[in-house]
Amino acid sequence: MPQKKKKQFSISLLLQLFISVAYSIMLVHMTIVLLQRRTVGWFINMMVYLPQLVIIIASIVFLFILRLRHRTHSIDSTLLPMLFTFIALEATMIVPLYTEVTGIAIMAPNAVVIIERFAIIAAAVVFVFTSIQFYGTNLSRLKLYLSITIGAALYLALAMPMNTGTTDLTQLKVFSSSYDALLLAAICCIYLVSIATYIAAVAKDRSTHSLSRAGAFILMMLGNFFSMSNTVIPSVVSAVLYLSGIIMLSMTSKNTF
Repeated sequence: MPQKKKKQFSISLLLQLFISVAYSIMLVHMTIVLLQRRTVGWFINMMVYLPQLVIIIASIVFLFILRLRHRTHSIDSTLLPMLFTFIALEATMIVPLYTEVTGIAIMAPNAVVIIERFAIIAAAVVFVFTSIQFYGTNLSRLKLYLSITIGAALYLALAMPMNTGTTDLTQLKVFSSSYDALLLAAICCIYLVSIATYIAAVAKDRSTHSLSRAGAFILMMLGNFFSMSNTVIPSVVSAVLYLSGIIMLSMTSKNTF
């Protein structure tokens, strides 16, 4: 395995481990504060955000497996570390609640909005590339197109008006501007394109391996999409779907990496 590939894996793993540890500390701290205050409904707050930790840890475990099985010819070695990093960055959604519960502001409101929007858009874009690889893609061109689209995602996250209506992080809503309906519609379209591409690939190659991998990525996509919700049931469903997708992908990857 080339040193560059090892470095990419190491950076991605370290970043995701850092995010998972920070996220866990915030969850535990919030739980302690809520219990001390005897806050009614504290369990509901935890159940909304605990599934995101399950998603992050599942991604870390699979990325470690990928590192062990990886071969230089695998496009997954480029796409998946990047995908899991963006999904981990979506955990920024816990920061406003953490500030509200504990009174500790660790990030500026605008920074939370930008990171969250960028992570959501970028993850959706990378999912598209995971579906395109079924049709055979030159790795160098894939990296070029991927860099361009992720750069566009960052530009959108920075350029879109904030309109948070507040400088107080405790009252912040990540999707609050008048443009967010269009953004969410665009994200839905991106996911639908990815799913349609997978279905078309499976229709072309009806092997068990292709069907299983397509199903795994579709489950992960749906799980990641539902994780954007701030309600209990969609959050729990997101963890179940995503974890199912990770397990299925691990099982179908034995002969791939």
